[in-house]
Amino acid sequence: MYGIYTYIYKKKPEMLTIEQLSKEIKPELADKEARLDIRLNMVYKMFLKQVYKPAGYRSLSAFILQAAIEKAEALIEKEKLILASERDKEIFFSSILKDSHPNDALKKAAKSFKKAVKK
Repeated sequence: MYGIYTYIYKKKPEMLTIEQLSKEIKPELADKEARLDIRLNMVYKMFLKQVYKPAGYRSLSAFILQAAIEKAEALIEKEKLILASERDKEIFFSSILKDSHPNDALKKAAKSFKKAVKK
């Protein structure tokens, strides 16, 4: 129901880009063709068929593949931004909540500020 990763991993695995996956897969398998079959109703098929040739694609499959790759790449970029944002949030709040004392540079800056404000 929630995907296999929900049950295997405590943390969601990182999504890899095409370039990263190409490095992970054995070279003899990377260029091997594979099939992907999809089922769709006739309205969707006719809808897609009317646009693939004017868009410059040689086949409906090529059009669908390119659209799927573009969507997947966009989702991976969005996921990376979310992960970076979560990491930044953790760093920010841990530094704020950390019990630390001001260093010499901060003390010096505070004294300079106080002198400037008194004038």
